Amino acid sequence: MSSSTLSPSSPLHEELQSRSTASAAGEAFLYAFIVFIGTVGNFAVLLVLYKNHRLRNIPAYFVISLAISDIIMLDLLAPFSIAVLMMGRWLFGDILCQMQGFMVMLVACASLGTLALVAINRYFHIVKTSKYRLIYTPRNAILIVVSGWLAAFITPLTYTAAGKDYVFQPGKFFCFMEAKFTLLVLPFYIFIVISMMVLFLCYLSVFKALKTHERTVASNLRTGNTRQTAISLEDIKVTKILFATVVGFVLCWTPVLVIDIVDAFLGSEWELTRGTYYMYTIFGITSSAINPIIYGVMNRSYRRAYLRLFGFSRRGLVGDITTVKEAERTRQDLQMERTTADTHVNEQNI
Repeated sequence: MSSSTLSPSSPLHEELQSRSTASAAGEAFLYAFIVFIGTVGNFAVLLVLYKNHRLRNIPAYFVISLAISDIIMLDLLAPFSIAVLMMGRWLFGDILCQMQGFMVMLVACASLGTLALVAINRYFHIVKTSKYRLIYTPRNAILIVVSGWLAAFITPLTYTAAGKDYVFQPGKFFCFMEAKFTLLVLPFYIFIVISMMVLFLCYLSVFKALKTHERTVASNLRTGNTRQTAISLEDIKVTKILFATVVGFVLCWTPVLVIDIVDAFLGSEWELTRGTYYMYTIFGITSSAINPIIYGVMNRSYRRAYLRLFGFSRRGLVGDITTVKEAERTRQDLQMERTTADTHVNEQNI
């Protein structure tokens, strides 16, 4: 490996190599366990969407994009880091280091960019309802997702095209941008700032609209008005689930970004403790594993599909007959969806 991508004299590198067998095994096991859970979960999401036509709606395209980015991180990039934790050094040469650094930056931007696109989708669905069906057709949704991935390529391409090397960071145990702040890392942070602003502004508008919706429903109940609103219960459920994925991402990546910013402005590479950097990477990889759990916890349809996928329904653990209460909720949701569809047709006729 070239000297530009590895600093053999780094104290963190020496700490990585001098760990006890028990410490190396424990660190590798925790990381590998998260990778395993995330791999099973994200492949389960893709299989559930493939087998269940009812779940393949417009938001599903964004869910698929997130699952693909997570699988790339978990199954193409993380195995190198597992080997580093086990062996105490980078074993794979300079070319694979450059590949891992490029792909880590790409996938991180693609995940955050997809979440920003989800926020825009929710904004149009909840706030600009009349325009939603015109913009979000299946074909357009695919184009939007692909455009998000193309935009994510800008940050690693800018860094690589300038001739900069990705470097093996022994504390974080993977290859990434150099820690020192340069103008070449600005596109990465600009992409993050813009995406976060989109998330904040869109969801702020969405939750304001949902509050107004709640007040309207409450007022209708008090006055006996049977007129339905344009936002269905299913819309609200989907919005809350997708927002939960944003919360999970932010909770995992806030420590990561804070450490990166501290590193960038300290002026020298890797000044923090190795334990801090280890948790940095644990938080980062956890963000690739939590989305399938969020879907299962918050969405009854996903939860049942997961259980059926793993064969639990045949053992009587999952019933195919819903309770009377669930059936009533389903009936109400369908009624509200029909009303919403009628509203859209009337708006188009006007």
